[in-house]
Amino acid sequence: MRGLRDPSNENLVLGSGAAGKLLTWTLAGAGHRIAVVERGGLGGACANVACLPSKNIIHSATVASLAKRGAEFGLNFNSLSIEMESVQRRKRLMVEGLQEFHLKLF
Repeated sequence: MRGLRDPSNENLVLGSGAAGKLLTWTLAGAGHRIAVVERGGLGGACANVACLPSKNIIHSATVASLAKRGAEFGLNFNSLSIEMESVQRRKRLMVEGLQEFHLKLF
């Protein structure tokens, strides 16, 4: 069995998206030394700009749509306004939380 300082146990992973995370965590669990290169946010595009952030904003739109239809459900709202700053802040906090989560795992 080769030692941990053996160069064959040293690996470079490009990207920290789904495939990069799985490969990194699997190799590290097997005792390999890993370096990860990520040009964007830790966790890849899905966690930072694509899948999850867009679903976060879509969820806000869904809630607003249901609130506008409140009368159908026996609910009365005097007024409804959408504060996009708050929607964006909610999304940013989610992305920051995901980055912290990934950083702990790496």
